[in-house]
Amino acid sequence: MLPFHLTAKRPLQLPPGEFDSMVLVRLAAFLVVAMLGLRASADERPNFLFIAIDDLNDFAGYAAEEPGNFLQVIYPDASVRSDVCQRLTPNLDRLARKSAPFVRAYCSSALCGPSRTSLMTGLAPYQSGYYGHSKHFRTYDTLQDAVTLPQQLKNDGYFTTGLGKLFHKSTGNPNGPIENDWADARHSWSVWLNHATGCNGARFSKYSPPNGGNMVFGPSRLTIEETGDWMAADFAARLLESGLAKMDPAGRRGKVGPAKVQLPNDQPFFLGCGLFRPHLPFVAPKKFFDRFPTDEMVGLNQQTLASIVADLDDLPPGSKRFTDTRNGKMRVVMNHAQSLGEGQEIQGWRSMVQSYLACVSYADTCLGRLIEGYERSPRHDNTVLFLWSDHGYHMGSKYHIAKQALWEEANRVQFIVHDPRNPNACDGRLRRQIVSLNDLYPTICEMAGSRVGPQVQMGTSITSLIDNANAPSVHSHLVMTYQEGNHSIRTDTHKLNCYEDGSIELYEMTNDPRQLQNIATDSTAKAVHDKLLKKLLSTIDRDAGEKESRSSIHD
Repeated sequence: MLPFHLTAKRPLQLPPGEFDSMVLVRLAAFLVVAMLGLRASADERPNFLFIAIDDLNDFAGYAAEEPGNFLQVIYPDASVRSDVCQRLTPNLDRLARKSAPFVRAYCSSALCGPSRTSLMTGLAPYQSGYYGHSKHFRTYDTLQDAVTLPQQLKNDGYFTTGLGKLFHKSTGNPNGPIENDWADARHSWSVWLNHATGCNGARFSKYSPPNGGNMVFGPSRLTIEETGDWMAADFAARLLESGLAKMDPAGRRGKVGPAKVQLPNDQPFFLGCGLFRPHLPFVAPKKFFDRFPTDEMVGLNQQTLASIVADLDDLPPGSKRFTDTRNGKMRVVMNHAQSLGEGQEIQGWRSMVQSYLACVSYADTCLGRLIEGYERSPRHDNTVLFLWSDHGYHMGSKYHIAKQALWEEANRVQFIVHDPRNPNACDGRLRRQIVSLNDLYPTICEMAGSRVGPQVQMGTSITSLIDNANAPSVHSHLVMTYQEGNHSIRTDTHKLNCYEDGSIELYEMTNDPRQLQNIATDSTAKAVHDKLLKKLLSTIDRDAGEKESRSSIHD
């Protein structure tokens, strides 16, 4: 009942004309109280810690025994594999044990810029046309006015701050040309910090190709405390611990932007921190290389290499061009190893894998510092943690070392949610429902009581899955894209890859998680093939002529 609607023993005696003014005063007082109540309610909204790890595939202890994990090829002995994982990702595994880990999570595109832009804007690459990352996403007509996830939260009263690789590059300038504001500092962030990332000081291995471009690897001469990713994680941890953090001068990147930030007490916050490793070059402090001696990698041998080459026989032309048989990173590594002497290919392969594992372990240690700050935060109990990687990474399957493909290894990501407000979300049970990185935007907005941006077309809230590991899946299928015209559709049981030239792969993922048998032309799989192809083409809205040409493969 409104405050000015009162019952009195006798009527109020007011001079003519004063009743309206009194009503207005009381109405104003009520509105002030109501607004204060709404603000108090807003202050109870959850905070968010948003952690991105670049190029991290499914190599982690909590996921190592899932079907198709390539760690099972590298380390075929389960006891050795378990021991390796304890050295590899102790912090990720500890987080997973007390969180909601998703082991069948996928990106929308196996390339940094398109994947991150899709997550942040809610548009798939085939909707936005953003297939590469040579230009800022806001230079595209389809994305120039997009309201990103942090921007939406900022518009709805959140304090948004971040550092590291969250969009495609880690530097931003709100006052400069939009094409140079890679971090989207102008639109997405209350405060953006240009901070160093990664790890420099490399001493490249003898197996590191001298002309390999970014495909170079070897231990760093730096200590972990001198590296960019560690300093970025430490900065975010200190900010969580005390609400105020200042950059170490060695961690600052350039002269643009603030060197410190303070979390306000009267606003919920969204803090993003992006780690650059294990992205190429595969460089990390030496102690991380020592954790993974190559003689333990007994599964990487001539027989395995021969079986990988033989596995390419049933690939169609559109698919084969994404292998490294003619060029690409695996070919570069193998060619350089061969130049060192006969029989050196396997040791070159193992050395490259050792370098990737070292970078994963280094990133995990940086993550450990960030989690430490999170757990020490006075606002921890109302801060939800989202950890994700932007895509997967091949370590040799399909004769491929990279992301940039439609196969499972390139598109499966790590994704963990820790919500301390909800015991069910801290049970550590593996969620095996298929989910997408596009689900983060609507999920976080639902938790925040916020709407999604007007352009958002992809993603579904997965709060039901966070709350219950046995909840029904929210997706019947997911679509992934790499470069224009190449798409994949993934269901619980199958994966169909459809290439620009019309060629197709189809895999039964339940019994063939490593995708060793392409059944696209198998007559027994025709019904599944036709159903998935129709669903894929209707999803991406191709014209009828192209649909007819591609559906004729079984005719």
